[in-house]
Amino acid sequence: MRATGVARSDEARPGRRFFLLGGLAAGLLPMRAQAAESLKIGAGRGTIDFAIGDSSLFRTTGSFKQWQGTLQVDDADASRSSVAVRVKTASIEVLDAQQTAMLKDADFFDVARFPEMTYASKRVERIGEGAFRIEGEITLRGITRPMLLDVSVTERKPSAPAGASYARFKATGKLKRSEFGMTKYIDMVGDTVDISIRTDAWR
Repeated sequence: MRATGVARSDEARPGRRFFLLGGLAAGLLPMRAQAAESLKIGAGRGTIDFAIGDSSLFRTTGSFKQWQGTLQVDDADASRSSVAVRVKTASIEVLDAQQTAMLKDADFFDVARFPEMTYASKRVERIGEGAFRIEGEITLRGITRPMLLDVSVTERKPSAPAGASYARFKATGKLKRSEFGMTKYIDMVGDTVDISIRTDAWR
């Protein structure tokens, strides 16, 4: 008699049975991650450095002092992540003031005509624990070329409040300055420019 009573109770509440079956199905499906985190990066909490030259004698190093960017970070699906960065070319700085001025003129960054250079990702791939490869495009002197970045992530704190550091990123890449029309002194100094980015990211 008790078993019959239970059966009648379930029949009287079909919504309850649907709810239980739906919950079971949901438990069997992969968990869907939350929406991608939107994060900020910039010169206030990071650096963009560069170096050019194949020997210590002719190797020049410098940095850009004004830049900012945004990250979209999807932990569950790295392909849905993205990065965009804008750099003020006039903020370039090397140790020698005369060289700094030279790099701003028309033979190099031509900052009067091209006050910004930009980078935008096209594809993000996870290649290991905290390691990513970003395929993107850099636009410099009005010319757009592909650029690959290798990225590592450390000190990750997803629960950090707004304004606090969410994670620390390091990215490295290379470009050929000749591809952007900067060929002066190329035989003496070299063509390949090494790029290094270190920055905190925050909400």
